[in-house]
Amino acid sequence: MLRLAFVLLMMIAAYHSSFGMMVLGGYSERPELIEDDTVVLLTHYAAGYLHTSENIRLKDLKIVRVQTQVVSGTNYKIDFIGEPIDGAGEKTKCQVVIYLSWNLSKSISNAECETL
Repeated sequence: MLRLAFVLLMMIAAYHSSFGMMVLGGYSERPELIEDDTVVLLTHYAAGYLHTSENIRLKDLKIVRVQTQVVSGTNYKIDFIGEPIDGAGEKTKCQVVIYLSWNLSKSISNAECETL
């Protein structure tokens, strides 16, 4: 089963690199993933992380940019905008890098936010 998953992932990587969607060693722009369910879930995961680690509580999240980097899994660099939950203050723009491994474990390696 694991061998089949590995072969499938290699075929996907070969397909994407054939059509110029993947840059080896760097991030690739992925606008088609802005509304992808996985990216939306990762964005909400990041918002929860920001709440617990930075005391930033956001709602109405809008994803504005997605980039991916293939490593021993995938790094997702996601830019999103949110409004403060309490309604006070300005919108906040955040950029997070979330590592999603092949076994679907995830971790945040970078998170930066600024008010707009």
